Amino acid sequence: MKRMSVALVVAGLLSVTIPGGAVHAAPESKSLDSVVKAIKKQFAKKSSVRFSVKRRGGPPATWDMEASGAYRFRASGVYAADTTEITQEPEGTGRSRGISIGREFYSQAYVRSKDGKYVWKLPATVGKWSYGRNFAGVIWGEDLINGINPGFLKLGASHGATSADGGTFEGVKMTLHSGTVTVPELGERQAGMTFGTEEDGTWGGPITWKLWVGPDNLPRRFHAIMRFTRKRGGGKTETMTMNIIYRGWGTPVRITAPPKHLITDEW
Repeated sequence: MKRMSVALVVAGLLSVTIPGGAVHAAPESKSLDSVVKAIKKQFAKKSSVRFSVKRRGGPPATWDMEASGAYRFRASGVYAADTTEITQEPEGTGRSRGISIGREFYSQAYVRSKDGKYVWKLPATVGKWSYGRNFAGVIWGEDLINGINPGFLKLGASHGATSADGGTFEGVKMTLHSGTVTVPELGERQAGMTFGTEEDGTWGGPITWKLWVGPDNLPRRFHAIMRFTRKRGGGKTETMTMNIIYRGWGTPVRITAPPKHLITDEW
């Protein structure tokens, strides 16, 4: 596929290496230990959470995006995800939906112009679903820049995270954790924005983040500003802001595969 739009349905799915560890730095702060513990408890309970995302800016081939959906957990983290994304692109409005269950992945996406015509769609028949498996790009991993990813929280804690009164959010008293960490790689794949520990990527730079957690230490809001600095070609910088809201911790969520008669292997 030549497009890098509508949730990167294929671009980035096949050739992504998921980093195994955090960027090395000073000894970890203890400020996020309780948050990591609370999240991992939800993982162990095979719980779930609903989320919404707003993202603006970034390097070429990324579009302003809004998304919503739900995660289902298992002990190692996110086991299943159902995400719908809306993007505003030069040709029109893009819409995609991806369902990831273990290593099984189902997706449908299109771009429609202002007059309602389909500029592009995959599968070619609206209502059908593309199917594939073992796509590294769709799998939850320790490389994701996300407020419920223990890998990112440990990275943040290792770079001098601070804690303060976070006021209230949706009527709940918050604690605000925040910090800045510079990483050698910044990127994107189907599962979300990513950081890396190697110098091979095109972009790297600082991530300034804030995480609001409730009395139960579970995240309610995550905000990040990522400054993508090109490593070659003059060091041009592109800024992306991302805001994620988490709601309904522990509320039952059912994520299932589409009906078999609607599934195709078209990519």
